[in-house]
Amino acid sequence: MNSSPKIGLALGGGAARGLAHIPMLEAFDELGLKPSMIAGCSMGALVGAAYAGGMSAREIRDHAERLLANRMDMARHVFGFKKTRLGDIFSLKGLSSLQLDGQKLADIALPDHLPQLIEDQLIPLKVVATDYERMEEVVFTSGSILQTVGASIAIPGLIAAPRIDGRIHVDGGVKNPVPFNHVTEGMDYVVAIDVTGRLKPVLKAHPSNLELAVGSMLIMFHEIADLRRRQAPPDFYVSPDVDHFGSGDFFKVKEIFAAAAPAKEKLKRALDLRFSSSA
Repeated sequence: MNSSPKIGLALGGGAARGLAHIPMLEAFDELGLKPSMIAGCSMGALVGAAYAGGMSAREIRDHAERLLANRMDMARHVFGFKKTRLGDIFSLKGLSSLQLDGQKLADIALPDHLPQLIEDQLIPLKVVATDYERMEEVVFTSGSILQTVGASIAIPGLIAAPRIDGRIHVDGGVKNPVPFNHVTEGMDYVVAIDVTGRLKPVLKAHPSNLELAVGSMLIMFHEIADLRRRQAPPDFYVSPDVDHFGSGDFFKVKEIFAAAAPAKEKLKRALDLRFSSSA
């Protein structure tokens, strides 16, 4: 196998479905490959930051399974190990706007030993967010990991992003749900992982307001990602079968990993075939 292909990897947004990125990273590790550059938005930025910072895919899997084993273990991590106060998790932007704090969520999710700056990552990393007022995509290549990832995961109306350079940001998926166009320059191959999926079947009379809001965003993410793919398809485009999971199903982490296993094996075969044939 060619030991030095330059691979650009894009990890997209999809809330809890973004946990499916982790088995895809295992495919790289098991083949002895490392991306030369990673671009991520939303959950893809969070997972990408852990991987670019030096964690193996297996370490990320173990960390996620410990953190999301159940609500009690999560509470112990948040309020015990991380010494978080309940008020730290919420951001009150006005009397009618109580939201989760994006930067604090990133701090809770990412292990403390990882590099704190984008420019210190072991793999070059681009974190994609959206400048709300300018209606523009923003690609961070330097600065605080917690701030920029906190901006990238900021689902409008649910998660508040930190202000960066005085500007309001929202979820990177609003403009670019699978940011593979940011990992093309100088790369031999581009791999894009799309976890937007389709909406989870509605099993009750009417979805909650939160389900409708996030589900509507996923519809938009899916359409934008599909349009971008048709305009300039990457070399590998993988969509794990996670449609039957909801955006908030984080505590179904093991089930999401299992559902992503066939896509992981498909990616491994495709990468192995491509690089074995070029060796």
